[in-house]
Amino acid sequence: MTEAVNAVSYREDIFAALFIFLSCLCLILSKKTVYYVLSLISYLLSLFSKETAIVMPLFILLYWVLFMRKYPSSLSTVQKDTIRSPSVLRTSSDESFSPAKSRWARDFINYYLGYVLISLFYLCIRFIILKNPLEVSVGYVKGSIAINFMTMAKILASYVKLMFLPIHLSADYTIAPVLSIFDASFITSLILLAVVGVIIFKTINGNTSLSVLNRNRINSLFMPCFFIALLPVLNIIPIGHIMADRYLYLPAAGFCTVISGLLFNRVTTQSPVKKQGKFPVYRHSMLNKYTFTVPLISIICVFFITKTVLRNMDWRNEFTFWTKILLEQPQNYDAHNNLGNYFYKQGALDRAICELEEAVRLKKNYPEGHNSLGTMYIDKGLIDKAITEYIEAVKYKPVFPQAYYNLGNACIKKGMVDDSIKFFDKAISQGMYNPQIFNNLGSAYMKKGMVDEAVVQYQRALSVYKDFAEVHSNLGYVYTEKGDLDRAVYELREALRLQPSHANAHNNLGAVYCQQGLWDMALDEFMKAVRFDPKNASAHKNIGMIYFTKGDKQRAREHLLQMLKYDPNYLKDAGIYAIVSQLGLIKE
Repeated sequence: MTEAVNAVSYREDIFAALFIFLSCLCLILSKKTVYYVLSLISYLLSLFSKETAIVMPLFILLYWVLFMRKYPSSLSTVQKDTIRSPSVLRTSSDESFSPAKSRWARDFINYYLGYVLISLFYLCIRFIILKNPLEVSVGYVKGSIAINFMTMAKILASYVKLMFLPIHLSADYTIAPVLSIFDASFITSLILLAVVGVIIFKTINGNTSLSVLNRNRINSLFMPCFFIALLPVLNIIPIGHIMADRYLYLPAAGFCTVISGLLFNRVTTQSPVKKQGKFPVYRHSMLNKYTFTVPLISIICVFFITKTVLRNMDWRNEFTFWTKILLEQPQNYDAHNNLGNYFYKQGALDRAICELEEAVRLKKNYPEGHNSLGTMYIDKGLIDKAITEYIEAVKYKPVFPQAYYNLGNACIKKGMVDDSIKFFDKAISQGMYNPQIFNNLGSAYMKKGMVDEAVVQYQRALSVYKDFAEVHSNLGYVYTEKGDLDRAVYELREALRLQPSHANAHNNLGAVYCQQGLWDMALDEFMKAVRFDPKNASAHKNIGMIYFTKGDKQRAREHLLQMLKYDPNYLKDAGIYAIVSQLGLIKE
């Protein structure tokens, strides 16, 4: 169960289990109304912790059927027997939950109705008030109910196996779908589940003599609880991940209760032969049972403790985490994708690309992988390959605003301004509402000369985040182009107040000072721009032009040479070309 503890985002399973247990305990004490109310509140909290808590009313129903309705005549006897038999489920709610046959239905409705109403209330909140209109529902395995059923039967059998043999654990399972009823894994899974089902049936309907009645009913309660707790994750309603270790966090409670009850059964339920004296005398067979049980449980505990300690080490860091998954499942495309993203963050671009290419090779219809690979191709300067990957991403996932946003940025780099505007608009229509996309859209409009439209987008960006230095700098540039120098200076100084190292803002402010004839102040701003960004070709160009005007051709040559190094496209300007030629830089 280490996944539910070590992964912070999965601690929802811990919270859900906590509140479910608390709700059950309060229900046992519900002879007083305050405990019943606390039980309902705890159930509501469990639902808001994780949706899988919706199965708790089934626990209550099972408890009612096994302990309250099926054996109503024996409850008084059971209560007496609890005095001498600690293995019996003792509840202070026996009195409140043991009505005469004539009123059991009324009491059942009174107690059960509250949980039904809480469930309906939660469902309304979750799927009406808090429903995400952009949420995309996943489908059944291979889009087939039959294949989904066979695959989930195999997974359910795997969960049972994991409770006894927790080996080959993985934080991200890749499950091969069962495509035929003659598949060996499906047949063996059915046999295992059938055996478990027979055991549960025999336990519920087995020997009902008073000596074993209570033990059977306890096991009859907790055995089905294991499977009931798994119902929400058996893909009856399709979910994103059809198998995960964390899904066993709550079901394990039922499993452990049954196993511990079976191991300690004869130790805890047999009565001493002689009760007189300071120490009771037990049968010899019971001592043998006790001698066998304690070493067995010690071995089990040592085994699971060791497994837990070793499993915890898989979460030491991101690299260990994903490589451990790939060690168990080399075909896991998600792990290749995430390991590639890890290498990307570490600056190992080639290794990152290698992992992402393997991910999309293993699963061609993998939009997240194509999107990540496209971003890495951008950094590698492979714009055309990046665009191809982004197109693949939106092909397999039409509602993918991040991919459309990345596609827009790639098109700008390629000079495809109209396409970039189209893709930015698509990302916004799909719910992407951050200042960066509005800023980039505004810059795209500027490249088309649509100044007013650019201002609108920059203002939208500031309405989301008013302290966005880059947007203020871009607005300053726009107002400079429009000749509104006072507003330009205000926006550029605001950008530098928010980010003093913003090279473009210094460069743009220097351009404004040039228009105002403040050459020394302009040169100072241009020099700050190249200090903060030595590759700023525009600033080098501006410095070179000022020095050329002043007659300092040596310094002009130095900066204009840097301009050509980082952006030779400035040669398209006839005036720049003439000055560069005059300085003899064309051959260089």
